[in-house]
Amino acid sequence: MDAQRLLEAYIHTPGIKGDQYWEELSNVVGNLVHRAASKKETSDLEDFEEDCILAIWTKINALKNGESDTSIDNIEAFIRRAVHNRYCDAIRRKRPTWYNLKLEILEIFSGKANVDGFALWESADTGSRLCGFAKWLGSSKQASSKCREITDNSRKFRTGFLQNQDPQELPVYQVAAAVLDYCGGPVDVDALTSCIADLTQTRTTEPLSIDAQPDGDEEGGAPVDWLISPDTDVEKQVVDAGWFSHVIDWFWKEFLELSIKQRKALLYGMGADQVMALVAAVGMRCVADSLDLSPAQLASLIAKLPLPDAETAEELGVQARAVPSVRFKAWGRIRRRTRKSALSLDEEQALA
Repeated sequence: MDAQRLLEAYIHTPGIKGDQYWEELSNVVGNLVHRAASKKETSDLEDFEEDCILAIWTKINALKNGESDTSIDNIEAFIRRAVHNRYCDAIRRKRPTWYNLKLEILEIFSGKANVDGFALWESADTGSRLCGFAKWLGSSKQASSKCREITDNSRKFRTGFLQNQDPQELPVYQVAAAVLDYCGGPVDVDALTSCIADLTQTRTTEPLSIDAQPDGDEEGGAPVDWLISPDTDVEKQVVDAGWFSHVIDWFWKEFLELSIKQRKALLYGMGADQVMALVAAVGMRCVADSLDLSPAQLASLIAKLPLPDAETAEELGVQARAVPSVRFKAWGRIRRRTRKSALSLDEEQALA
C-alpha cells in the first residue's frame, strides 16, 4: 500500500480497526521526515526530526478524530512542507541573523528590492529553490558546490571578484552577483546565504538572539519575527507580491505611530535595499518626513545604511548601548499590535 492510501486507511477506518495501519504509517512518516530533513543543515538543531514527527502526527490524529477541517491530499508533499516550515522556524530562532540575510536575498532575487538582473525559481528536477542571473531562469543545473571553494579561499575570491573590497562594506546584491560570477551557474538559496554569511562573518556575529531580548522586553522579537508564524511558509510570503504590498501598507501605518526616536532607530538599522523597498512603496518624501529629514538628506543617508549603533546613538541623543533596546522595543510594539490586527486575521484565514 502506498503512503497516501495508507494514510487514508488509517484516518478513515473507525475505532481500533484503524490502528492496524498505525505501525506501517509511522515507519513511512519517519522515513519521509528523515529524507526531507537530511537535505537541511540540522547539526545544531537538537531533536529536529523528532519535533517534526510529533507535529505531523498531531495533524494526522486531528484529522482522524475529526478535529481538523483541512485534508492531506499528498502525504509526501505535506511532510516536505512541514519539515521545511519547521526548519525555517528553528533556524530563525537559532540563527536569526543568518535567516534575516536569507530573507533579504529572497527579496533581492524575487525583484522586491528593486534590483534588476536576478531571478528566483524552483528546480524542475529536485524542487529546491534556485537563484541566479535572469538569463539562467529555469535552469536545473546547479553550481552550489562552487560556494565551498569561495569560503575555503575567500582571499582569492576577494582579489579576483571583489577587487579586494571588504564584503562587509558592500551591498548584499553586489556580493551575490560576484558569487554567481564565480560559480558560473544557478545556486541553491541556502548555499548562497551561507556563502555570503561566511564572507561577511554574519554566521559568527549574531548580535542578539530572539530568545534573549534586552531590558526584559520578552516580546521584542527580531525585525522578521513580527511578520511570521511557525505555521506559515515564510519564504513564499516574502516572494509573493500581494503579501508584500499588504504588509508594507500595514507596517507603514504602525511605523508612523512610533515616536521619532523609535522610527529612526528602526530605519537606521535597516539595510539600504530594505529602505529602498519602503521608499518605493510609500515615496521618498513620506519616508523623509517621518524622520524629520529632507528627501535629499534621506537619499544621502540610504547609501550609508545600516548605520553603526554609535552613529545612531548620536542622532538619537542616547548612549550607544541603548540603541538595540530602543530598536527592539519598537519592534516589540509593532509585534504586539500585529497580533491584534487584521494582518494576523488574514494569516489565520489563509492557514484555515
